[in-house]
Amino acid sequence: MLRLSPPIKDFSFNKSISQLFGMNPALYAQFNIPGHNGLDIFFPGADKYGYGTPILAAHDGKIVRIEYDVPHRTKGNGIELISNDGSFTTIYWHLSAFQCNVGDIVKEGDVIGLAGNSGFVRPIPTLTEPHNGTHLHFGYKPQFKNNEYGGYSDPTPVLFKEGDRLPQKLVLNLMLGSKSDQVSLLQTFLKLEGFAYDYDPIGYFGTKTLRDVRLMQEKRFISPALGFVWNKTREFLNGRYSAY
Repeated sequence: MLRLSPPIKDFSFNKSISQLFGMNPALYAQFNIPGHNGLDIFFPGADKYGYGTPILAAHDGKIVRIEYDVPHRTKGNGIELISNDGSFTTIYWHLSAFQCNVGDIVKEGDVIGLAGNSGFVRPIPTLTEPHNGTHLHFGYKPQFKNNEYGGYSDPTPVLFKEGDRLPQKLVLNLMLGSKSDQVSLLQTFLKLEGFAYDYDPIGYFGTKTLRDVRLMQEKRFISPALGFVWNKTREFLNGRYSAY
């Protein structure tokens, strides 16, 4: 399976992620997407909220696009890096500066930019707090993929390694028809379990999610394997993937 390197030094899912994929549908409806289409990476405890932190290439590849912030855009300053085989690209948004040019060939771990708060960020920068909202939006886009997120897919599985833990946990019973960020988290957990191959976290518990929960329950000997998420399923998934 594809594995990418973290785009910052000392990365930790538990300590570095402020927003997972597929979250906050009400916020992102204004951008015509069903939820957050990447991972937001922040720098807790860092000076200036991490503004100016080096951003690293997550893989070998070629810089194919550099985009500068303009008022009507939301992503801010950004970089698009394509893999050597052309099978996927990674996206780095909200930068304060670029350390590369279009056409550059880069290696995994090379510094390609500096963290910032350009574009749509919260909290909004002010004269007294000019570094508010500093974070990196990291996106992963397999080639030729078509989905509700414009082809973007959850980067969590390609960054996750054994022993990592996510900064959220399942606390609700979930079933067919459920709608919430908890469903998106469940769908990320299912991807980490090797399921949810034909959809990305979208916050809605449909028939595909029912299918995959049931298959996961059968694989992990969680009874009854009916596809609904109750105590036993929550306890298993939280114990394996959650920091809490």
